[in-house]
Amino acid sequence: MNYLYNQHGRSPELNKILIPELVRIVRQKLKEQESQPKQTRMSIEQILNDAGIHSMPLQEMAEIRAEVYESLGLGGCPPGTFKKQLQGLIFDHPVFRITELYFYFPGVKKQEVVSALYELNYVSMKFPEENEPVWRPKFMQRKTVQKQLASRPRLGNKAYFDYLSYTPPQPTDTIIKQ
Repeated sequence: MNYLYNQHGRSPELNKILIPELVRIVRQKLKEQESQPKQTRMSIEQILNDAGIHSMPLQEMAEIRAEVYESLGLGGCPPGTFKKQLQGLIFDHPVFRITELYFYFPGVKKQEVVSALYELNYVSMKFPEENEPVWRPKFMQRKTVQKQLASRPRLGNKAYFDYLSYTPPQPTDTIIKQ
């Protein structure tokens, strides 16, 4: 499904097709795995990778995951509590990458995230050494942002990092049939 992505972003028309189809695939795979032991079950992130969500910019992958989680009714905040929970994250981590934010709030819509960040006087900044936008307080200096990012490990867990950095296995059959 990665062919549905283009360098200018996903269009709303593609989202109408892509997200419901991904949700259907995830639901079907989760249902199939119900009888399997928990250790052998695939996570939602692994299912998305197998469905073709890979080789995209990190922010796009995080947003697709968020839309799927939101459609499944997972990972959202109770109405009216997102901004308060976001303030808690900001207290601990005043500078963060957008994928780190989506790790903590997987089911929150992009518009709600961006709106809350702007209300809290945060701005997005692109750094050459980063693969994704970094959110920071409006008047924080570039050097301070870089020091804060360098002084801590990336927020998330192994499964989430595996999802973001997934590359499909190369086919073992190198013979091309014509």
